[in-house]
Amino acid sequence: MDLRGKGVFLTGGANGLGRAFTEKLLYRKRGFSSATSPPRPAKQLNANCRQKYGVDNVIFVKADVTVEEELDRAAVSKFGAVDICVNNAGIMDERIWDKMLAVNTVSHIRGSLLALEHMRKDRGGRGGVIINIVSFAGLFPFFYCPAYCASKHAMIGFTRSWAISPEQPDHGVRWCCLCPQAADTELMVFREDRIYMKDAIIQRNEEKGLLPITQVVEAFMKLVLDPDNNGAILEVTRENGARYRKTTNGGP
Repeated sequence: MDLRGKGVFLTGGANGLGRAFTEKLLYRKRGFSSATSPPRPAKQLNANCRQKYGVDNVIFVKADVTVEEELDRAAVSKFGAVDICVNNAGIMDERIWDKMLAVNTVSHIRGSLLALEHMRKDRGGRGGVIINIVSFAGLFPFFYCPAYCASKHAMIGFTRSWAISPEQPDHGVRWCCLCPQAADTELMVFREDRIYMKDAIIQRNEEKGLLPITQVVEAFMKLVLDPDNNGAILEVTRENGARYRKTTNGGP
C-alpha cells in the first residue's frame, strides 16, 4: 500500500500504542492523521506533531468515542477522504464493564462503519484498510478480565465477518485485527483494582515480560502495508514476533 497522500482516522492517538502508531505514520511523511484523544496529552502532542510534520498534516480532535455525534464529528475531518481507519481507543476496568464495552466494542464498530462509508469504492470512495486494535484477550480467555475479553472477542467476530462479505471486493476495503500480547503501556499499570486478582496478572507480566511498543508498531505497519491480508488476525508475541493466525471462515 502506497501511503502517500492517504487520509488516516485513528482513535486514542495521544497515549500508548495510539500515540506510537500516529508518530510512525507521520514519520513516514506520507499522509494525514486525525485522532480522537483525551484533551491534555492530545493538546501537547498536537502542537509537537504540527510543528514537526506541518500544520496541514495532522489534527487532533477532542471527542468521547462513546458519544455518536462526537465520533462522527471527529471522523469527518478537514482531510476529507479516509483511506486508513485505526480503531484503537480502549480501556480495561472490570468495575465499569458497560462503559468498557462502549469504548472497546461499540465505538470500534461505529468507527468501522463510518470509515467504510467514506472508503467503499462502490460509493465513490478510494478503498483502504480498517484495522481494529484488539489484544491476545480477543483470542484466549483470561480469568482476571472477563468483560475485557468479551469486548475484544466481539471485535474479532465483527471484523472477520465483514472481511468475508460477498460485497467486500466491490468495497475495496481490507479488514484486519492486531492482537498483541500485553504491551509496555499505561494499560498494564494497575494502580487500582480494575481487574480481578490483580496480583496474578502482575506476576504473569513479570514472568513473561511486556512487549516493547516498537515491536507492536512494526506489526501494525505490516497490516497497513500488506495489500493481500483481508481478514487477517495478526498475533504479536515476544517469542514469535508477528505472525498471521490461521483462521477459517466456517459458518453453517
